[in-house]
This record gives sequence, C-alpha cells and structure tokens, in this order.
Amino acid sequence: MKLSNIALSLALIGTMSLGMAEDTTASVETTTTTEPTVSVDTQIAEIQAAPAQERVRLMNQFKQRLATMNEADRAAAIEQLQTRMQTRTQTRAQDATAQSEEATQAMTQTRTRMQTRTQEHVQEMQMQTNEQMMQMQNMNQNRAGNQFMNGGAAVSGGATSPMNFPNR
Repeated sequence: MKLSNIALSLALIGTMSLGMAEDTTASVETTTTTEPTVSVDTQIAEIQAAPAQERVRLMNQFKQRLATMNEADRAAAIEQLQTRMQTRTQTRAQDATAQSEEATQAMTQTRTRMQTRTQEHVQEMQMQTNEQMMQMQNMNQNRAGNQFMNGGAAVSGGATSPMNFPNR
C-alpha cells in the first residue's frame, strides 16, 4: 500500500510538471508572437550582410530565436539558413573560379604574344644571317672572277697574293 501511494504521488507530480511546462511554453510562444519580430529570411540576410563581429552577435540572436521555435519551424529555419549559406558559398566559389580562369587566360595570351615575338625575332635574325652569307658569297665569287680575268696564268701557276676575305 505504501509503495502504491508513492508511485501514485510520483505520477501526479510528473503530470503536474508537464502541465506547467506546457503552460510555460505557451506563454513564451504568445510573448514571441506579440513582439514585433523579423522574418527568418530577413534575419538570415542581415547575418550574411553583416561584418564579422556583427555577424557573431546576429547569429547568437538567431540561435536564441531557434530555441524558442517549435521543432518543425526550427527545422525549416535551419534548412533555410543552410541553403542560403551554401548558395552564398557556391557563388563565391564560382566567382573565384571565374577570376582564376580569367587570370589563366590572360597569362596564356601573354605567353602566346611573347612566343610570337620570339619567333618573329628568330626569323628576322635568320634572314639577316642569310643575307650576309649571300653578300659574302657574291663578293667572293666576284673576287675569284676578277683574279681569273686579270691574271689567269698567275692563278694556274700559283697565286702570289692570297685572297682577302672580309672578317666578320
């Protein structure tokens, strides 16, 4: 009998405390709904736009607001926050990728221009070298022809003066 009285008393105390907890939750919900509140979207936008120090304070306020919400609203608000933050992160990543691609493209264009200039310079130098060689060959042929015409016997019998070639 004593044991049943104790069990009955505990059950009564448990139901009374649950009833009081529901009353407390209901009063918190009515006070939060009567106060002018900002929508979850607006609060998330403020968090995203705020500087670092302010963002911490706003995030703490958002957490406090989450604590007062019922489970379904809390889950929806958390999902909304995660979605908005992921979108923002993805946008930043896409912007960084675009900037990287632009920089890579600019570097590639610069490298291509430099390669083109180098090739043009090499071709120009080759052309100059070819022209100089042609001039030297023509000059040598003219000298040999002049020596043959002026003293054919000297060339066949042995030249007394060596041919003078320009030094380069």
